[in-house]
Amino acid sequence: MGLKFFITLFLLVFVLAACQQTAAPEVEAPVDEPVVVEPTAIPEPTALPEPTEEVITVEEEDQTPVLELIGPDETMSFSIAELKKLPANKGMAGIKSSTGKITLPNTFTGVTLQDLADLVGGLDETMGINIVAEDGYSISYSFDQIMNGNYIAYNPVSGDELKTHDPLTAIIAYEMNGEPLNVDMDGRLRLVIISDLDNQVTDGHWSIKWVNKVEIRPMIMDWVLAVDGAIETEIDRASFESCVSCHEATWTDDVGQVWKGIELWRLMGYADDAVKHEGWSYDVKLAKAGYDVHVVAADGYETSVWSDDADRNHEWIVAMLVDDQPLDEKNFPLKFVGTGLEKKQMVGAIAMVKLLVPSIEETTEEELVEESSPPPLDPSVTPFAIIGMVNNVTGFTEESLRDLEVVTITADHPKSGTAEYEGVRLSELFELVGIKDGATTLVITADDGFSAEVSLADVMAVPDCLLGFTETPGKFKMVMPGLPSSAWVKGVISIEVK
Repeated sequence: MGLKFFITLFLLVFVLAACQQTAAPEVEAPVDEPVVVEPTAIPEPTALPEPTEEVITVEEEDQTPVLELIGPDETMSFSIAELKKLPANKGMAGIKSSTGKITLPNTFTGVTLQDLADLVGGLDETMGINIVAEDGYSISYSFDQIMNGNYIAYNPVSGDELKTHDPLTAIIAYEMNGEPLNVDMDGRLRLVIISDLDNQVTDGHWSIKWVNKVEIRPMIMDWVLAVDGAIETEIDRASFESCVSCHEATWTDDVGQVWKGIELWRLMGYADDAVKHEGWSYDVKLAKAGYDVHVVAADGYETSVWSDDADRNHEWIVAMLVDDQPLDEKNFPLKFVGTGLEKKQMVGAIAMVKLLVPSIEETTEEELVEESSPPPLDPSVTPFAIIGMVNNVTGFTEESLRDLEVVTITADHPKSGTAEYEGVRLSELFELVGIKDGATTLVITADDGFSAEVSLADVMAVPDCLLGFTETPGKFKMVMPGLPSSAWVKGVISIEVK
């Protein structure tokens, strides 16, 4: 019984164990490997190329201030775009230069001086407008000129003065023949005197290039200075101002006042022979030979000086300004001042400068040939020459250069530092040979074949640019303050104007 019970129990346990599911071997469920996606690299922004020069779009350029308008109580500035928003005037303008050369009329567009003045309070009969260029050149326009167009006009073919002419208007021009002005030749703005037709031209000194400032201010009276000698001529206020702007001379008196005008010897050059203002108009040999120069006041009072004492004397000045203001009523418009003059010789209210030299009518043909300026030297046989776009291709020797105005300056060479230099101003040489319109570049050539190009405008902007003398007679060098060392050419033999 007991045994049977245990067998039965054993069988039951076996059956029950057989009925249970056999546990499958434990297998790890497949696990998806996480997909690691490398993030796509954000591309580096492409670097913009470094501009080789500043690029200005037309719109940006038009917004650049190019003109300052100065009124009695306020100052305004204008870009080209802003000027174009003002009332536009279009007309024909040409010029007759001081040498008689005619530039035929072209079509200009711009803003009248009257319209500009109205923006800052307008003009009355006591006021005028002073126009200033980028290089400091300036000239004044009277109320009558601005409002009534009172200018002298000339026939554009013959150059003869017109007895009557069409209405004339002064404008600040920003376009010529429908295009922006040539910046290199005219600047962004230019003052011109326009009329409706192309049948007249006006004096060249009224046509101002590179204008950047218009000043409304009290106006001085117009006046005329007579200069009599071999010929009789007159210099009006505007012409005198123009001469001062080109050949400014100053003298400081013993109380510190600064007198500004031009040297007496330059005025002598207007009447010492038949050449008034064309090339080198001053007769050095005649001045050295000697004659009396009388400076005469409006009331008849006068003083006299000797021509050889006045010869290229930078301390004897016919002044129109003192401390940058017009002269007082007693001395207006001009006063003769300078070192070594006695008080009684400093004549004010000058009306005439008279040279006691034979008049052209009294001079025989043989004397005229003998006394006239020597012809230009042949550039092929001289150690230095100015060629190219000039009225007179001219050669120079050391002797002929030293007959001109020789100056000594202190200047900084870009590499060798400060030194003193002696020579002749390039502006004087260019005045002598006559630079043609359209010239923009100087090519300076040395005796070893080296050459350098410089901007004519850059040279003219620096009054102390010289053709310098050296220790070797007949050898020259360029003295070019403010310009790169490449412009300081040694052993220079020519300047070509292009």
